[in-house]
Amino acid sequence: MSDEGGSFESSLSGAAIAIAQAWSDGLDLAALVRVQVADLAESDVVVDLVALGKAAPEMSAAASAVLGARVGRRFVACDVSTTGQSGDVVVTGEHPVPGLGSLEAGRRLLEFLDSPGDATLTLFLVSGGASSICVAPVPPVTLGDLEAVWNRALALGWDITRLNRARAAMSALGGGAVLRRARTPRSRSLVMVDNVVGGAPWVASGLTFDYRPSRLARRRLRASLGPLEPDLARRLGDAMRSRAALVRTPPKAVHENRVLVEPRAAVAGVAAKARQRSMSVEDMGSVIGDVAEVVGAMARRLRDASDDPVCFVGIGEVTVRVEGAGRGGRCQEFASRMAEVLAGLGRPGACVALATDGRDFLEGVAGAWSDDTTVSRLAQRGTDLGGLLARHDVHDALEGVGQLIAGQRTGWNLCDVYVVALGTRPPATSNATA
Repeated sequence: MSDEGGSFESSLSGAAIAIAQAWSDGLDLAALVRVQVADLAESDVVVDLVALGKAAPEMSAAASAVLGARVGRRFVACDVSTTGQSGDVVVTGEHPVPGLGSLEAGRRLLEFLDSPGDATLTLFLVSGGASSICVAPVPPVTLGDLEAVWNRALALGWDITRLNRARAAMSALGGGAVLRRARTPRSRSLVMVDNVVGGAPWVASGLTFDYRPSRLARRRLRASLGPLEPDLARRLGDAMRSRAALVRTPPKAVHENRVLVEPRAAVAGVAAKARQRSMSVEDMGSVIGDVAEVVGAMARRLRDASDDPVCFVGIGEVTVRVEGAGRGGRCQEFASRMAEVLAGLGRPGACVALATDGRDFLEGVAGAWSDDTTVSRLAQRGTDLGGLLARHDVHDALEGVGQLIAGQRTGWNLCDVYVVALGTRPPATSNATA
């Protein structure tokens, strides 16, 4: 693809993509794990590994490499088919909506923890996505009920922390419930954080963090879902009460939670790449909230931006109120909405939104980009961008103009990276002469 001013790679859009893709520069998973388990490697402890989530295979491999002969058994649950070492328990669950594989992962995890072994410490390796990939709903909640809660949360535009609180309140795993099944005297968690709202305590529905909502809190959780079919509401209420009794007894193991890496770690490489391209850098901070509101706030910042080349950088996850059969993802919607903003700035501009796990809801798509020409190019194809946004159905339109970013598994899960790059403002519209 080429632009009027030269090759795509030398264009502002190409630069913005290169900047966004630098999020992993300087990140070394093995080194991060080594810091957190060095004391175990130097001891005589025997460790059982339990790795859950999108980055589970990579985290398990990194911990195994550091701990070596200290590792006893391994359990790995992720959303792609993978193989472990001889004797490992490896299960594939579904994401973002749990399926039969997710139920099997939950059943086998509890079986793994219940089985006697030689370990004296259980090491939980936790990354985002585990809330769906590995599930054990408290009866009478069913797999279909979990899907109903997911769909309602999407329609309401819930952020991931709010959703995970609801999930934990009816889970035999989340909110520290899983710790009641650990048989070892000690346990430790290393958490790869994918949540800028609640942080480590709400990754994987607070898997190894204590969460025991009061009766009032449980009622508010159910009420926040809005009107529900009566039988579903009853099942949710019954499960929440049963789960409250389940976690009343404290865990036997002495547990320690540690943060392995935070989403902000992905910003350093992005900012450095922007500076290499002679751009000043503005920190967008945590990019959270309804996508339309986030884009509106961003538009105001862009209008007041410096006349010189500048790059805005942020990390987080916008929320989208989704109902219907539209195809897209958070990043695709953000880039599409930003296209309308960039078209009205009167200066060159490009936006990139990129999922650090390599998947923006749809398989093979990591994110999307847009620039100040996107709206006009879509219009030339007869595409009504506003109508597509109303239906949350932007994927095909972006694909048609070549503005999707291909994705594949990265072995990380650190939220989404957002980049908005602005070129020099033309003198005729400069703030200085306005």
